[in-house]
Amino acid sequence: MRLFEILLLVALVPVIAWPLLPLRRPRWLLWLPFLGLLFTLLHLGLEGDRWQMVPGYGLTAVTLLVALLHLAQNGWRIWAKDTQSPPTTHRSRLLSLFGLVILAIAFALPILLPVPSLVAQTGPYAVGTTTLHLVDNGRSDIYAPEEGSPREFMVQFWYPAALTGTEKEAVFLPDLPVAGPVIAAQFDLPSLMLTHINLADLDIWQDPPAAAGPFPVIIFAHGLSGIRQQNTGMARELASHGYVVAAIDHTYANALSLFPDGRVIFYDPCRLFTDCRSNYVDGRRLVQQWAGDIAFLLDTMTAWDETTSGIFAGRLNLEQLGLFGHSTGGGAMLQFCLDDPRCDAGLGLDAWALPVDERILTTPPPQPFLFISTPHWLGEENQARAHAILDALPGPTYELTLANTGHYDFTDLVRLSPLSPQLGLSGGINNKYSLALQNRYVLAFFDKYVRMQDTGFLSQPSPYPELTVRQR
Repeated sequence: MRLFEILLLVALVPVIAWPLLPLRRPRWLLWLPFLGLLFTLLHLGLEGDRWQMVPGYGLTAVTLLVALLHLAQNGWRIWAKDTQSPPTTHRSRLLSLFGLVILAIAFALPILLPVPSLVAQTGPYAVGTTTLHLVDNGRSDIYAPEEGSPREFMVQFWYPAALTGTEKEAVFLPDLPVAGPVIAAQFDLPSLMLTHINLADLDIWQDPPAAAGPFPVIIFAHGLSGIRQQNTGMARELASHGYVVAAIDHTYANALSLFPDGRVIFYDPCRLFTDCRSNYVDGRRLVQQWAGDIAFLLDTMTAWDETTSGIFAGRLNLEQLGLFGHSTGGGAMLQFCLDDPRCDAGLGLDAWALPVDERILTTPPPQPFLFISTPHWLGEENQARAHAILDALPGPTYELTLANTGHYDFTDLVRLSPLSPQLGLSGGINNKYSLALQNRYVLAFFDKYVRMQDTGFLSQPSPYPELTVRQR
């Protein structure tokens, strides 16, 4: 809960509970509803309203009305010694009990569905973000309804920023009225679960100039039916340490794509899989398409860096390139590193390894890799294939197994609510602790193998009891 949310609800407690106490009602109690109103106004103006606080707003209004009626009956003599308190009756006690039930609900809703927050960043740079629309006219989209349509996608960047003081703070989902219900439906959640997500204080700024570079580049790929913003916390952490991070919305395989001309393309499994259900045979085309998206993005970024204008001109060091991905995005990361020598290092978050080309076992890529996964790693078949890949890779590899995790514990989605384990989003691990742990390893890995600055952290035994580290 946020500060003024707490204060406005706490101000209501004595007002509602007093009739149950065997005490004379003090005159100062009449002022608490006005104090609650003040906190409500400050909350609305500084923090922003949200539906979880509606019971609190209602109780504030009711107690304020009762106080005004009582003062009117006493001729507005607020501090007069003869101001009469209403008698405590059986009815008033019942109303008090009812009010306490509503007050309990008023506390529970914002606690169980808090304004999401990211794990604190640790780097020295302010972080900016911008989103662009890219069209690859040299490649047809194999999933588009019209044959021969060029491949197009949205891409979001997080980067070290040189703030001017005029920037607006970025929001998590810019098109929340459209995107919120769609994303909630992907996870079988009520649409109300995401209506307040843009109240989150991201500490990320919209479209500022980039700091003086050049900076190493990291590409992120989301999971199947995911979104480019699903690992904003990791992207921000890397950007705060001097990386430019780019996340692609892989059109048709993400939850939805919203293009600048107003078109909206939703996830449709029947476009991707012959039986409308995820399978690794059809998944091979999918990860190859995503690897092609990454290659085109890098070609485009190279052209930007060579120009004399634009936000990233002279800011990109594409000779230092890392990739990471969650689930299917982890498979796309492997596929790209298998096909394209520009990859310097790859990292998978509970990666789907089954769709990756069989060549990875016979002619594996030489780059270093790190994988963080649940103990079950998307099932026995995927885990067996991932272990075979790890055994085949000739370079340094790290396998990190994080206990008590679910598939989405490697995304920011678990920060939506303390009930994320009950909602099927988390395996039960403390998600703030888990994401901070992951950030530390992600940063250490890319620092060592992309930036070539070894902090020594990866060679140390795991300092976390929940984490098992195996190095090949």
